[in-house]
Amino acid sequence: MTNEVLKKYIGKNCNISTGTFGVNIIGRIIDVNENWIEVETKKGNELINAEFVQHIKVKE
Repeated sequence: MTNEVLKKYIGKNCNISTGTFGVNIIGRIIDVNENWIEVETKKGNELINAEFVQHIKVKE
């Protein structure tokens, strides 16, 4: 995914999936920098490599 697309979701609660890599993260996207997405989750802040993201669903 490109940074321009990802930056639209900053501040939104999302479900992010890496598909076959088996990682699903639910949280609020707080920053997108180069190939990394920083997500605030219940466990704390987590980083996801954007190259492996296959699906992002915005939670209402």
